Amino acid sequence: MMNILENLERNYRNKPFLDHKRAVLSAPVRHIFMIATLGYLKSYKNDLPRILEIGSWFGASTLSWAQGLEKYFDSKGSIDCVDAWQPFFDIKNHENEDYVYEMEQLLEKDVVFKIFQHNINTIKKFTDVQFFRTLSDNFFEQNKGNLYDIIFIDADHTYNAVSKDIRNSISMIEDGGIICGDDLNLQLNEVDKKIANINKNKDFIQDPNTKKNYHPGVTIAVDEFFGKVNSWGGFWAIQKKSNTWHNISLKDIPIIYPQHFTKELLYKAEDHYNDIKDQIL
Repeated sequence: MMNILENLERNYRNKPFLDHKRAVLSAPVRHIFMIATLGYLKSYKNDLPRILEIGSWFGASTLSWAQGLEKYFDSKGSIDCVDAWQPFFDIKNHENEDYVYEMEQLLEKDVVFKIFQHNINTIKKFTDVQFFRTLSDNFFEQNKGNLYDIIFIDADHTYNAVSKDIRNSISMIEDGGIICGDDLNLQLNEVDKKIANINKNKDFIQDPNTKKNYHPGVTIAVDEFFGKVNSWGGFWAIQKKSNTWHNISLKDIPIIYPQHFTKELLYKAEDHYNDIKDQIL
């Protein structure tokens, strides 16, 4: 673990560090659509968008939001990052999952939090970035009345956690604002619903019908609140308009790749985008 931090100090001064196999935990292509979401929001809001990020990990998503603010709002706006940066998996439900043990180790040693701090310090000072090292439940309770233009949900993916994060987010989103999230690999109409419900408090399972892996907690919770939503490579978003929810379209928003990505992440994003570009909604 110390080798990671030593490498950070020696080789990544004043530049982001994402050169770790767990730095970006989901499909890199989703960051393209995060940036595009700010392009979409530009038509509804001219200045100082407020972004709330539930689950920040290494800070890759924070950097992507900051790049979107730079592109569309001259870096002016704010990002509030909420993450406990502490072990959270129920190990009993995730036996034999190597990625779980690797993530828990990184969290136990506080490596993830230190890398996050390093990465947000590379963001332009025009953007107000603050972090809250706490559980999302605590943050929502302590910040009632705050309103945001974008709330991004990417924390604990088990059903109870995602459901609470969505419910709390609904109470804190501006009219015209967007609730969005990561890891909607499959929607409820695409999976075996019985199997999904049996496993809704597991992070990641395989659907027996499609043979594709997905996060059942995310799939069920998103469907319960919003039904079928538009999604792009697993990134999903829905917009509030006069207390009703509407799908958005990112079809005509320019494609911008994250400038903080490593060559490997950039290659994966480009390759994935080329696979799905003709189906973009």
